Amino acid sequence: MTGFLYMPERAYPLLLVALVTLTHAPALDSGFHYDDRHSLLDNPHIRDLGQIPRFFYDPTAFSADPAYAMYRPLVLTAHAVNFALAGYAPLGYQLLNLAIHCLATLAVYLLLLCWPLAPIAALAGALLFGLHPVQTEAVNYISSRSESLAALFYLLSLYSYLRQQQTLSLLSFGAALLCKATAITLPAALVVHSWLFGDRSLKRLWAYGLVALAYIALYTGLSAPGTGIERAAEVRPPLSQVATQAKALVHYVQLVAMPVDLNIQQQFFVSASPLAPVPLLCLLAVGSLAVCARRPSTSSYALFFFVLALAPTLFIPLHILVNDHRPYLALFGLALALGAACQRLRSTHIVLLCLLLASLSLQRGQIWRSELALWHDAARRAPLMPEAHYNHGYALHRVADLDGALAAYKRAIALEPDYARAHSNLGAIYQQRQQLYQAVGAYRAALAREPDAVETLNNLGLCYAGLGQTDQALEFYQRALTLDANQAEVWLNLGLLLRDRGESQAAAQALERALQLDPSIAERFPAPGK
Repeated sequence: MTGFLYMPERAYPLLLVALVTLTHAPALDSGFHYDDRHSLLDNPHIRDLGQIPRFFYDPTAFSADPAYAMYRPLVLTAHAVNFALAGYAPLGYQLLNLAIHCLATLAVYLLLLCWPLAPIAALAGALLFGLHPVQTEAVNYISSRSESLAALFYLLSLYSYLRQQQTLSLLSFGAALLCKATAITLPAALVVHSWLFGDRSLKRLWAYGLVALAYIALYTGLSAPGTGIERAAEVRPPLSQVATQAKALVHYVQLVAMPVDLNIQQQFFVSASPLAPVPLLCLLAVGSLAVCARRPSTSSYALFFFVLALAPTLFIPLHILVNDHRPYLALFGLALALGAACQRLRSTHIVLLCLLLASLSLQRGQIWRSELALWHDAARRAPLMPEAHYNHGYALHRVADLDGALAAYKRAIALEPDYARAHSNLGAIYQQRQQLYQAVGAYRAALAREPDAVETLNNLGLCYAGLGQTDQALEFYQRALTLDANQAEVWLNLGLLLRDRGESQAAAQALERALQLDPSIAERFPAPGK
């Protein structure tokens, strides 16, 4: 039997991979962005394959900054393999992201065939999943790999379950959890599927509950005080969280239905009225269950899956309220609904859908090709978000557009006066321009909000040294080293200051310590005695 464009159905998987690759490949090699700095570029743990066992018991290995500790050992392992193969060449990381997305798209196609849907309908649904512009972030933003990799294993687990391959399904479920905690919803997806379409005794599902409980126990253990995992409950009160993410659910529906307002930094705020959406949510939940109970159908399950995939964010408070990559897995629900509808559609309709989605994804991909373009777009689309302006300023700063960066940082501070990093980077621009008194003011403003910022303390020391106020410079260098004695840059600056003050012995000791911590410093300053 032939179908789509007179192609044999066995060629559909190749067509899927080809179309997904052609759509997303033009934006590859766009570089590192945003969280990639602390999780990849500055993270020493991924540079040694011998660290892989540590990934499975130490959440702090996820980032160079313990404040961003997360338990995603398989994602870290993928990063480590990337580094071993190609160092910090961004193309290698993004190629793996694209490969993961292609595999997830194939998994969607196979799942739809198991439902069962006709091959042409399964192809349509998989194309929606693979080409949708929402997915561009998961391909182009390396740190979003946790989303796509977890979704891949989640979909493989669901596929294996439908194929009666329970061992493989359970292993895939465990792998999904080791990529991202949001995969915890899989048992609920299986329970509802069995209830609607299969064995209502649910005898096959107890093992999935055990895997989920084991993961919760492990995660809870690693979340004990002192382990470095940030306690999410401290972010915002539960009622405010539910209200905010109920609003976010509507936002995601709009985003997948009309994907023309994608943004790495969405303009979205905490709900002002914590209780307002709760009755609506209850009504929707009761209504959905009633529809499923009275008329079990593929479409009703698709709707349920879309909501279920996004449900963890209702209860897990996150600092960033919404992200374009969060509907990644939920899009399977939309693909399933489209596949069910496409049983009655013609191939020409699918061609038009492909062209529309691919064109929107190509357009969005071009934004990702440049960090400056990405954050310029973010600041334009989200003018009230201070972080969008801060990151736009950072991107401008990196290309030496100091006037533009200065304006962006000031805009971020105007929106959020306590934005310590914006104050600090403002000081860096003044320092670069040799406007040292203004730099001191900006750095002190940053320290007032973040007293333990070692880099800011070091920069303040440099400014005071430049002003000839060596006592103040010495004070700030010493404060920085009290917080972190392994800062080679601070030891170097301290040594040079002590040398200029005529304290030769102390200067030699400080410079020797700097060389011990970072031998490359010898290129900037000769070793003592040479």
